[in-house]
Amino acid sequence: MSPPAEGRNNVDIKSEGTDPVVVSVTGEVDLATAPQLEAELSDALATPGATGVQVDLAGVEFMDSAGLRVLVAALRTAEEGGRTLTLSAPHDRVRRIIEITGLSEVFGLAGTA
Repeated sequence: MSPPAEGRNNVDIKSEGTDPVVVSVTGEVDLATAPQLEAELSDALATPGATGVQVDLAGVEFMDSAGLRVLVAALRTAEEGGRTLTLSAPHDRVRRIIEITGLSEVFGLAGTA
């Protein structure tokens, strides 16, 4: 995990496990922090032996279009590699954004925060 850039919103990302790899995200995912999430998801998807990645969004209070773009790109990468990418426990506000954009039809959403 990369340290947050000074003066920017913080997002804390922790990966654990191997199948599925669980990527737990907390904080705000926006233009400033999306590259950090993108790098972590890329690493998680490259985990040897893993058939999938579960993105735990329970601690995400805000996500903008930059965060959604990262999730969609990670899903494409996962599918191209024969892996799965699922989202779990999004906060109500984040779940609403995912639903409004129609991405709830693309991602499997599990649980609520």
